[in-house]
Amino acid sequence: MAKIVESLKRLSVEHGTRKHDDNRTVKRKSELISSIEEAVSLDHNYILAVCGTQSDPEFRIGTALSDHTCVIYSVGESLNQTITLTHNQAPIVGIRFSPTSRNILYTAMNNGQITACDLRAKGKVIARFKDSTEDGKMRPLCSFDVSCDEKLVAGGTEHIGGDAFILFWDSRHTNSKLDDKNNLLGGYWESHMEDVTSLAFHSSKQDVLASGSTDGLINVFDLTQPSEDSALTYSLNTESSVDRIGWLNDDNLWCTTHNSLQLWDCDGATPYAKFERSNLTVSQNDDPDDCYIVRFHASNALGQPFLLAGSSNVKGENLRCLNIINDRLETCYNMIGNKQIVRDSWLHEKSGSLITVGEGGLINIWRQTETIPIQQNSSHKLMAKIGTGKGRDRQHRTKPY
Repeated sequence: MAKIVESLKRLSVEHGTRKHDDNRTVKRKSELISSIEEAVSLDHNYILAVCGTQSDPEFRIGTALSDHTCVIYSVGESLNQTITLTHNQAPIVGIRFSPTSRNILYTAMNNGQITACDLRAKGKVIARFKDSTEDGKMRPLCSFDVSCDEKLVAGGTEHIGGDAFILFWDSRHTNSKLDDKNNLLGGYWESHMEDVTSLAFHSSKQDVLASGSTDGLINVFDLTQPSEDSALTYSLNTESSVDRIGWLNDDNLWCTTHNSLQLWDCDGATPYAKFERSNLTVSQNDDPDDCYIVRFHASNALGQPFLLAGSSNVKGENLRCLNIINDRLETCYNMIGNKQIVRDSWLHEKSGSLITVGEGGLINIWRQTETIPIQQNSSHKLMAKIGTGKGRDRQHRTKPY
């Protein structure tokens, strides 16, 4: 891990002591308009997840529905359905496009299987990854991810029989042998005590994997090490149930729990920024119990990284993007026209198109009403912050308890 840059230690979130007097901040609230809205299903199916490709100018999105199907769309000036995948035999827990091809879609299912489909061949399954241990029992999955070089596929399991597993497959081996019974490389089972709810390979380091669990821990592994114990580089205690995790940069992670957003330096004993559910309210009339977190987006495509959050009450389904400004969350974009509780989102960086999906079975594509320049300030630098303490010994990982 890179050395901590001394000047980055003095950012606004360091210890929550910086006053809200940074007059360099340019704050202009605007709106995102739903330029396209599409009902995926007329059978009252939820859309559980969405993913996409960063191709330009036309890109693809994939949606996972509660009836076990995946619907693929091509997105340009309009939204065009291209194919529906119906091979899944169990609830879908995650979908990802290949990091190297816009034509390959990975799908993970609760029954312990992950498939790779070729969209050029009508969605034909070209690879299957499953637990092939000797006991013959399939471990239910609840998360998965694919490494940036697409050599490794990892799956996180539910807590079963006293253990929760992270399983690994070599995609190169399996692609050539669809029915190979010995395609499982191995797994970790000592680092988490409960369901492994989120996995995130590093965006550029193919051998670095972060995992999050309902046991409250975020673990970071160096997969080049010969054993699980030596591979476990960092263990961070969120003191909550982890929902999603992702990488901000080489050494920093974001995490959404079921009650908060947290930003972590891998070497930190505590998060350097934490925002509770009560911080999601934007007016005195908002009830924190009505608010929910969708996903954190670390991209600058809309000016700054932002948290997508919503609230559901008798007045309707509200949705907004929140920036971190002077140590607090503030609305940067209101979302005009949202009609559903949103379950997932994905951002096309080149066009600045934010795609949301949810319980109403709708796909919404949100775009800015105007281009708003946002001046570089301490809030931008927040996402590059690495650590808040001095002189930590990096040879010893933080103990969670």
